[in-house]
This record gives sequence, C-alpha cells and structure tokens, in this order.
Amino acid sequence: MNPLEDDEDAWPDEPEEFDPENLGPEAPDASSNIDSRVKESLGATADMEEGLFRAFWGAVVFLNTAVAALSIGAMLVYFRGDWAMGGPALLVGSIAAVFTVRFYLKGRRKLRERDEESEATEDEGVEDANQESADERSDQ
Repeated sequence: MNPLEDDEDAWPDEPEEFDPENLGPEAPDASSNIDSRVKESLGATADMEEGLFRAFWGAVVFLNTAVAALSIGAMLVYFRGDWAMGGPALLVGSIAAVFTVRFYLKGRRKLRERDEESEATEDEGVEDANQESADERSDQ
C-alpha cells in the first residue's frame, strides 16, 4: 500500500471534513432589517414634543459627562493626589450633574403639563357627553 495514493478504505473511522457552513442556522440579511428599524425609531420620536425631546437628550448627555468627569476627577485626586487636574474635573462633573437635574426637572414639568392638558380635554369631553345625554333625555 502506497501512502501517497488516495485510498478511501485506508481510514474508515475518520470523520468527514468539518464544514463551518453547517454549524448553525443561516444568518438573516441585516441590511433590509436595519432600514426598517431606523425608520421605525425615527417615527417614534416624530410624535414627541420638542421640549421633552431636548430635555431627555440633554439629561443623557450631561449625566454621561457628570459620571465620567466625577469618576476621573476622583481617581486623579485619590490615587495621584493631583488636585490641579482632578479638581477641575470634579468641578466639571458637579456642574454637569446640576444641569442633569435641571433637564430632568424641566422634562418632568413638561410631562406633568401635558398630562394635565390631556386630562382637562378628557374631562371636557365627558362633560359634553353627559350634557348631550341629558339633553336627549329631556327631549323625550
């Protein structure tokens, strides 16, 4: 038997060669799915009030800034004793935290005002419906 010859009976217990394509299910096409998800998310923010939208994203940006600046400033002061760099970082983080609270309270106030307006509109609709039903009963 020549080892250079291709003989399939030489190793009968050897498994077939691994095919990575058969490892799992086929992956879905992501390009068509991304477009629909982007359009859906943009449509979800289209019905949002401008003030509430700005308050939310302002709070997100300032909160991320506050967390980063406060943590970096605290590490600079504690581990290196570098008040020249850590002090201003702590100051920036504190100011960003104050602005985060400001944006949060502003957004909460806008939500409360919107809820009060919608409740007032619903109450007027209920009163109008009650008045119409009372008028119909008096006509009978």
